[in-house]
This record gives sequence, C-alpha cells and structure tokens, in this order.
Amino acid sequence: MGSTAGSLLLGFWLLGGGTPVDVPTSAGAGPGSGSLARAPAVGLGTLVWRAAAGRSAPAPSGDAERSAPPPSGAAERAAGSPAEGPAADDAQARKTEGPAADEAEAPKAEGSAETGRASEPPSAGPEGPEDGPSPDPRGATPGASAVEAAGPTAEAASTPPAEAEDLSLEDIFGDAEDVPAADVEPEALGSPEETTSGKGILSLPGTLDTRVRIVTSAYFDVDRADAPGFSRNENRLEFYFAYSPNEHIQIVGDVEPVFLGVAQAQELGDLATRSMLTPFHVESDAAYVALLDLLPGLDIKVGRQILVWGTADKFNPTNNLNPDDLEDRPLFTEPIANQMVVVDVAPWGDKVWFEGVYIPLFYPALLPPSASAALKDPQSPVPFAEYSDLRTIDALQQRLDANEALVPKVKGHVVQPKPSFRNSQAAFKIGWSFWEVDMSLSYYYGRHDIPTPVNVESTQIRPSDPAVTPPEQLHAECCFVSDAFLEYPRMQVVGYDFAAQLPFLGDLGIWGEMGLFIPERKTLRIEFPIPILVDGELRNEIEGVTIRKTPFVKATAGMDYTFGKHVYVQAQYLRGFIDEFGVDHIGNYLVAGTDLIFFGRHLIFRLFGVVDFPTGRKDFLGRKDKGSAVLFPEILMVPPWGFLTFELGGFVFLGDETTKFGQKATGSSIVFLKATGQF
Repeated sequence: MGSTAGSLLLGFWLLGGGTPVDVPTSAGAGPGSGSLARAPAVGLGTLVWRAAAGRSAPAPSGDAERSAPPPSGAAERAAGSPAEGPAADDAQARKTEGPAADEAEAPKAEGSAETGRASEPPSAGPEGPEDGPSPDPRGATPGASAVEAAGPTAEAASTPPAEAEDLSLEDIFGDAEDVPAADVEPEALGSPEETTSGKGILSLPGTLDTRVRIVTSAYFDVDRADAPGFSRNENRLEFYFAYSPNEHIQIVGDVEPVFLGVAQAQELGDLATRSMLTPFHVESDAAYVALLDLLPGLDIKVGRQILVWGTADKFNPTNNLNPDDLEDRPLFTEPIANQMVVVDVAPWGDKVWFEGVYIPLFYPALLPPSASAALKDPQSPVPFAEYSDLRTIDALQQRLDANEALVPKVKGHVVQPKPSFRNSQAAFKIGWSFWEVDMSLSYYYGRHDIPTPVNVESTQIRPSDPAVTPPEQLHAECCFVSDAFLEYPRMQVVGYDFAAQLPFLGDLGIWGEMGLFIPERKTLRIEFPIPILVDGELRNEIEGVTIRKTPFVKATAGMDYTFGKHVYVQAQYLRGFIDEFGVDHIGNYLVAGTDLIFFGRHLIFRLFGVVDFPTGRKDFLGRKDKGSAVLFPEILMVPPWGFLTFELGGFVFLGDETTKFGQKATGSSIVFLKATGQF
C-alpha cells in the first residue's frame, strides 16, 4: 500500500529514468511545406538520447527524411528546395516523419508528409558536418553508389603532406577530401528514375527501395543496481521497403526481429522451450499504403506509421500522436508506430498546408523495468496535489518504515481504454511559412500515454502480530497485498511551434514549441493495511486529487550553432519533462551539449546532459527540493571502409533518492557498446 503510494509517483509521475530513444524530430511544417527544417546535428534527443542510437523508425513514404546537420546548425528549408548557405546539399533531406537518419531528398513517388526541422546529431562519416552520413544509418541516399562510398581515392592517396608552416585546422582534424569516402549509410541502389524492379529476378513496374540494418548492443550496469553486471544484450535486424508502382501509389513496410541474448529459463522445463532460451519479439515502424495526389495537393496514408509533430529537438509537447518508447535509456522518447489515417492537403503549395489525423485505437507508452520496481518502493513519493494528503501519506510511510511486516506486496493493474469510437484519438494541424519562418497551430484530443494510479485496495493475508505469526515469518510483503489500479487520463492539447535560422547571426538556428494541456481530473484512493493515526484521528484510507482540471503549459525553446566544421553546440530549455502531467507536477530543465568532430567525421566526441533545476520551494515538512542531472558521454567511430558504426558511451544519473533523476524509478547508470552495419 505504502509501497503502492511510493511507486505511484515514482513509476508514473517521476519516470525520469526511462529509456532514451532514437526518433526524428519533425518541425511544425507539413506536407509540401516550404518550412525551414532546423538541422542541428545533435541533441539530447538526437545526441543525448538518440546518439547512442540504434533503432530509428524507417522513413515512411517519401516524407522528407532526416539528414546530417548543416554547418552552423541553422534551420534549413524542409520542403525540397535547398537552403542558402554551405549546407544547401542537405536541405532536401530535412522533412522528417520517419526516423531514417541522414537520407537524401526523398523521391517524389514516396509522397509528402510532416516536414520540419530534423534534429539529428552530426554523424560519423567522411563528409563534413554539412553533408556527411549520420551515425544512425537508417536510410540510404537514392542514386548514389555504395561502391563509390568505400575506400580512398587514388588522388587522395597520392597527395603529398603539407609543409609544417602550411598546416591548417583541416590538416590536423581531417576534412572530407582528406579521408577515404566511407559512408555510415551505404547508398541506395539507384535513384527513382534509375531503379526499376522490373530488371532482375522480380519483374515489377515502378521503383523499389530496400534497406537492411543490423544493430547489436550490450549494456553494463555500473551504479544504482543491485550488483554490477550486464543488463542488456540485444541483436536487432531491420528490414525496410518502399514500393511505388506509379506516382500515385506507395506501399511501405518495416519488420524488425529483435533477439534478446539473455536466457529467461528458471525452471527445468524452461530448458525445453526455445523462446525461454532465446527471447524474441518482432517490432514494426511502418506498414501502410499511401495514395498520392488524389487531387492536386491531396495525399492519404492508411496503416501503421510514425508521425512526429513539433520543431524542438526530441522534447516536443505538441507531439502526442504516437506513444513513447521509454524502455531503452539511450534511445529515450523514441516513438512507437500506431495505426492511423493521415490526410495531407497543400492547396497553396509550400505556403499553407493542412494535416488531419485519426487514430482509432489508443496505444500506451512502453515503460522501463524500473517503473514497476518503483511501484514496490514504500517510500516513493505519491502524486497528491494537496499538502494535507501528502502529510497523511508521510505518516503512513513512517509506520511502514518502522515495521516492515506492514509493507504490502504490490500488484499493478492497468485499466486499458475500451476499443470504442469514443476512445479514439484525433488531431489536426495548419502550417504556414512567412518571412523564412515556419509556424504551425495544432489541436489534439486523446489520452496521456503514461498511466496514473487511481485506486489502491489492501488485503491482509496473514496476521502481522508477532504473538500470532512467528517472528521469522514477519518481513516485507509477508502479510498484506495491495492491488493498485492505474488509468490513462484524457487530455486536449492546443499547440504552437516555429523554427527559423538567422543569417545575420551566422545561420544560428532557433526554435520554440508549446502546448496548452487541458487534462481530465483524477483522484487517488489508497486503502491502508492498518488504521493510521493522523492529526489525532484514526484513518483507514485516504482519497485526494492527483491531477487537477486546471490547464497547464509544457514548452521547449532552443538554439544551436556550428563553429566551422568541427564544433557543434546546442541548448534547450524545457518546461515540463516528458513524463510529467498535471499543473502540480511540472518542473524546469536545461538540455545542452556539444559534438567535437575529427577526421572528416570518422571520429566524434559527444557530451550532452540534462539538469533538473531546483525551485527552492519547500514541501510540507519544510524540506527544500534539490537538483539532479543526467550525463550522456559518447564516442562514435566509423572505419575508413564505411558500412559500420561503433558507439561507446555511458548514461549516468546524478542526485540523491529524493530528486527527479536520483530516485529509484530512474534505473541504473550504465556503460554501453553498440555496433551497426547497413547495406
């Protein structure tokens, strides 16, 4: 019960230790938009959380895909026309709806979808920050040869060394011309005009784009765990295809078998079950059909897909269409595909566009294992909004701390919304470009994808009195069981976002995004295992408000800049973390970091972090809140032959157990190694 209370907030309100993820952030511009796509190379979304990168959703349809960051990290045009400046070659690839990292301009046959700033870290590769491949090689660039991307050129090999007095920064750090052309992402086989599936084994009209990627990773717990050791060993195969028989039809699919290299066998009989010895599941980021140009400027997509709204990097308060994958820490906030119908209308080309989305079934977020562990912690905070309720819970937690036999065994029960029309989700958006600034307004009706506790029922299964039960049998979870029931609160979100670059400041990229949340009121009832004396009164239960009906704002504002070809910096202010919900539960954060790029992007040193600002406010016991932080260092390496990327990094939580990132629900600090190959 108390444990329930503790886990209530920890697992579902202060889920600061979720898995960081790998997802393209798309700007607020839409199909056909001439919006500026901010192209920062990194971000806590892409660098911090994404850089560890492994998975990324396939670039569905021809929606413009993410590319490497421009020099100066400024925003670029996402609608297909190259931006002015040194990064013009990458401008075509800025529209992001799928997580393909570093892909060139999507073919017209693939359609058009959400466009916007592509927040992608400067990836390791032979090119400069302007146009090199990304360390997360999901997509390939149509029309380029994979053979051309492998191995040094004769001219580069025969170039004599420069005299000592002529050395430049490029001579020391390397440049695209000085390093063998090794792409992290092998190029696709031919452009849409050249690739015809009718030539070869299959005889099909139109174009077929296929991509295969293999990701293997291992995580090692170094702190905040029961004992140091390997906690994750994952091998993932990713198969993506996009088939366009003509200019009006596109069929897109993605299948990702995932093998977890940790045997789950515990009983002798499990050794005869292959699924227990080799845990295995299948994921999919795309399975839809697209009807393009049904009428001038009208596209419709139906099926399983990922659609990202917003201009901020990774932390998008207006992006509520797909549930969040919080299970893998370095890939924090990666979206999970869902079945939906998307209608894009661009009657005035890239000047004004509209987008409507209908999602028939609600799909919840994927939570980290630490969330359920937090539910069992009797000292975890409980998300009550009133101080009087918090005092009552504190009295209960003190009793549990004094007598562990009162600590219940907690079972969590999630109440899923019924698959009815009333529980469907809907959203629409209007975007426009004005004076080289992309803006959009949006509205979403649906549910928060992280559940909140609403009821806890306690049952006594044996006496907790030492006179009745032998003392050796009196321990935590011996005598009481608490069943905690959790629901997904409804919400409405009115959003606004913008993105731009400032040429008069060296193409400095800026963006902003905010969402006005109108939540459903929720209360929490907790039944005590024994009567508790509170303010001179014996109480058997407590019921209080956890989420008020009061609207609240979550917002992100940021900027990025690239110094020359070797240094990229980014900073974002966050009002409200991704798991926070309710006017009484919103905090303030700073996300910032840098990339140091060497040898033509074959070696990148990256450091990003998140800081939770203390507010200085006191709780009902007079204790001031404290700050906490997350550090995400990483090294990305690409061999000169291309096709492979190696990532070595860490994910470190700092703060005591009363803080956002220090509490048990955040999980352990880890060191990880990833290897990615693609063709």
